[in-house]
Amino acid sequence: MKNLLLSFFFVCFLFVLTNASGQNYGSGYHTAIGVKGYFGDGSIGGFNVKHFSNSINALEGSLLFKSHFLELEGLYEWHGNITGANGLRWYVGPGAMLGFTTYSTNNSTVFGVKGTVGLDYKFTGAPINIAFDINPTFALAPDTNFDLNAGLAFRFAF
Repeated sequence: MKNLLLSFFFVCFLFVLTNASGQNYGSGYHTAIGVKGYFGDGSIGGFNVKHFSNSINALEGSLLFKSHFLELEGLYEWHGNITGANGLRWYVGPGAMLGFTTYSTNNSTVFGVKGTVGLDYKFTGAPINIAFDINPTFALAPDTNFDLNAGLAFRFAF
């Protein structure tokens, strides 16, 4: 578990170092790192990274935790401006999740597909980004299941 966390932080650090730039990607930031939590039937929270490849497309990844459960999540997002609301953008996109349960008597792997639709706001003059989204998640293995959770992220943007 410690090795996985250290590897995640090391990859994020390298990612930021090699991709940080002063370009304007239409979002007010290029990369943001922080925390994200999901609230609903499947409440879970952890570390989050969002990176824009251009003014419209972004990749978002999370390493999430709750009691006896670890989840890796990846999302591909399309962003659009909201007229008259500087710093506020809508986004939508598909993704996937891979989770691992760590009960003493029953360990299993969970796989599913995920969607997201939300709002992303970058504060003018401050390196702060917040996002709120709704996430339908379809677990495909080991059992099929559907969850609808709301997500909230707080990130340092640059």
